[in-house]
Amino acid sequence: MQTETDTRRAGGRLAWVALGWIALVAFLDTFAIVPVLAPYTKRVLGATDAQAGIILSLYSLANLLANFYSGVLIDRFGRRLPMALSLWAAGALIALYPLATAPEMLMVLRALHGVTGAVFVPALFALVGEHGKQNRAGAMGSTGALIGLVALLAPPVGGVIARDYGDAALFWIVATLTLLGGFAVLWVQDPLRPMNMQQSIHPREALGLPNLRGVYLLTLAMTFMMGALTFALPLLLLEAGYDAAYRGRLFGLLALVSIALMVSVRRGKWLGRATLGIVFLAAGALGLSVLADAPQALWSVAALYGVGFGLVFPAVHLGAFEGAPDHLRGVSLALLHAFYSLGYVLGPVMAGIVGAAHAGYLGAAFGIALLVATSGAWDRYPIRRRHAPSRSAPDDSTLRAPAPQTQDGDGSDAT
Repeated sequence: MQTETDTRRAGGRLAWVALGWIALVAFLDTFAIVPVLAPYTKRVLGATDAQAGIILSLYSLANLLANFYSGVLIDRFGRRLPMALSLWAAGALIALYPLATAPEMLMVLRALHGVTGAVFVPALFALVGEHGKQNRAGAMGSTGALIGLVALLAPPVGGVIARDYGDAALFWIVATLTLLGGFAVLWVQDPLRPMNMQQSIHPREALGLPNLRGVYLLTLAMTFMMGALTFALPLLLLEAGYDAAYRGRLFGLLALVSIALMVSVRRGKWLGRATLGIVFLAAGALGLSVLADAPQALWSVAALYGVGFGLVFPAVHLGAFEGAPDHLRGVSLALLHAFYSLGYVLGPVMAGIVGAAHAGYLGAAFGIALLVATSGAWDRYPIRRRHAPSRSAPDDSTLRAPAPQTQDGDGSDAT
């Protein structure tokens, strides 16, 4: 006879399977579609180079702007409904890509698609944090590892599908998987809102918390240095005579190292991991310029970047979740992704201004400068919870009593 305990356990497992599926499909656009999108727009729609670049960047720009307010929806109406609607909207928009007959039509679709991503990505990490309360560090790390797996496998698989079956087939496959992701959300229990939920939810509240500002600056440092790498490394290897396959292997090493780190990290303070990760990223960025004339040595640069990203990515998500009051966790994670996108916009642009050979120096200086700037905030405002824990009902994902706050493995509860 099935007991209530067995039912809850089954529901918890089903919720984690659903969240894992959503994590996989939520980033297919970035890693499966983007590599083939520019050639598609030029070949099929007759877009110019400038139009192709705008089509690619409009997603990030719209996502960046929408993230400043998408968190309000997540905190006001819960996680599930906005997340499901945004995934269904994203799937429908991707399905329309092959039907666009002019570059301008695809620009509109990309911009609207970027807005949808500003909802389901922060909602995903909010649900992961809420369902992973027994070990949030491990839950965030596992989610990051799944995203890293998509980054490793989606580009070559997407390229093969587009080559053998056409670009439209790739778009429709990704659209179908995204639509299914929206239905998977329905299997995840939306935590009850706290009884003391404030009526006013505004991004200014999160930006006013010094600890969260520190998390956002660390996120900006991470993605700025990653953006500098994505611009400079392919150019340096191209100038040295290495082909695209060789460049892909270096980025593959970066992804593998990141996945290994995110899977293995289960405990420890998030701030310590984030700080150490920024140091590794800065070392990798410095090596990018110092070793620019020794292409074979750039394998070590990719490994350093992999370690750094693998440490920082789950750590800042945990910091944004734990450092925010219960009623602002969606806002906090949405703002984190706004700074995440901002770094990927500024990094390549600034690297292009100084040139590939000096991009590493710029990235290292920028990352260390932001790390130093945030260290003062931690000294003036010790990292601790200034708000009571959520009074949500127990998650389906766990049956045990809530662990003591010092057991979460994050900096905010540990001091």
